[in-house]
Amino acid sequence: MPKHYIEDSWRMPVQKMEIGDKLTTKTRIITKTDVELSALLGGDIAPQFLSEKAAQANNWKTQLVPGLCTLNIAYGLLIQAGFLADIIAYIGTTNMRFLAPVYPGEGIRMETEVTSKKKTRKGWICEYDWTIRNQDEVAVAEGHNV
Repeated sequence: MPKHYIEDSWRMPVQKMEIGDKLTTKTRIITKTDVELSALLGGDIAPQFLSEKAAQANNWKTQLVPGLCTLNIAYGLLIQAGFLADIIAYIGTTNMRFLAPVYPGEGIRMETEVTSKKKTRKGWICEYDWTIRNQDEVAVAEGHNV
């Protein structure tokens, strides 16, 4: 029977979970500083990421969080939860989509479901679906990892 783990109640890497098991991480608030550092370090200096005024001029509520910044912070939540603790290689992401905007000051969390596990001579190949949700339970991004 699949289990649903909440981060505060466990510390288990994906390799020890069963197909169908789920994890929900804790929530993290994304700050303007996170956005600015991500945009500047990655070179993604589009005005809507660095200026509230520019974002509003393009009909956004306020300054936007770049999708890859949201994704990076969400992966950090998985690492902090111990879900990716024993990973030795990242093979890829498929079916990744950004579904809704994220704004500074909003919280995100990562939800995962283990979809496949295969034992190899070097270790496990694990696959999982993931969804990033904001504080209002809105899915803002989703994908599948190997």
